[in-house]
Amino acid sequence: MAKARTPQNLNTRTPQNFNRPIQRDAPLLRRGKLVKPGEGVSIWWMGDDRITFAAVSEDTGSEYAFWLDYPPPGTGPPRHVHSREEEGFFLLHGNLELKAGGIHTTVGDGTFFAAPRGIPHEWRNIGENNAELITFTTPGGNEGFFLELGAPGDEPPREHGTMPVKEINARTPRYGVTYLESGPNGPDGPDGRERPLPIGEGRGPTLVLPDEGDRRYAAGAMYNIKAAGLATADAYTVTEITLEPGGGMPAHRHARYEEAFYVLEGTAAVLVDGEEYEASAGAAVLVPWGVRHRVRSRSDRSVRLFNLTVPGGIEEYYRAACRPSPGPGSDPDGDLNRLRAAGSRFGIEVDSDDQGMPA
Repeated sequence: MAKARTPQNLNTRTPQNFNRPIQRDAPLLRRGKLVKPGEGVSIWWMGDDRITFAAVSEDTGSEYAFWLDYPPPGTGPPRHVHSREEEGFFLLHGNLELKAGGIHTTVGDGTFFAAPRGIPHEWRNIGENNAELITFTTPGGNEGFFLELGAPGDEPPREHGTMPVKEINARTPRYGVTYLESGPNGPDGPDGRERPLPIGEGRGPTLVLPDEGDRRYAAGAMYNIKAAGLATADAYTVTEITLEPGGGMPAHRHARYEEAFYVLEGTAAVLVDGEEYEASAGAAVLVPWGVRHRVRSRSDRSVRLFNLTVPGGIEEYYRAACRPSPGPGSDPDGDLNRLRAAGSRFGIEVDSDDQGMPA
């Protein structure tokens, strides 16, 4: 007997209903946001680790939180595990010792790594200077743990401090994270292997080196997919985007995806809901679902972006609409036509009158 369709079944993402929020122009309660380099909500964590939040749950409809971390040498979070958040990291500068699941390695500039919920993980800055890394969690909410315990960022740094695991865990239940003891009270089994929470069984961490990824190209933009929805339980997709001089992403809007861009290199001209921003290296741009936006390079230099989309799945759009590489011939009009034609299958509406070139 066929299974009856329930209201929950009707809310799943299908080609029939994926575009409804855009087609109906559902009310938009949030606007796009530019966070300039150095802006955001800053705290001192454990005395001397500066953390700056570019996006908290209030900015993203609780879909994700996004922050910059500058840990001093020798510091890093003790081993911990999330019960509801997927967590990802992109190392901008520095060298970290990483332990996550079965991985124990050293990583450097440009490495992306992610810990699924239920998988214990930790990292430590083993370099001689402060490291710099992007951290995000999805869904949002975990950032409240840092904001509750951290010292205000407008104060001078203090000496590095620590807190007993038992005291930390007295504060963490509402934030879905548990810090783990080492030794006989820890999560290691009799064979010495770390045991994930039941929700993490069958999954492992993601580690992508700087030159790795699934590359796709269209209209002067190279999309290097670092983490696809298949690896993140459909929680998010991470893409490193490189815009050629004069190239860019055409104006478009998403029926479902929340999006964040962080400028790694160069200066991007970003149009969000009719307002244009100049986003230089170190700036973040937050784009809610349903908001029209466009990203371009207007200089003779390439622009490199870290791109987070929530939930996962947008990589299938890139694979359907883009070429594997620029190839010997340039075909920007053909690229834009493919982006438009494929968009409706993935809840993405590309403007028909946008040529994808600088004004």
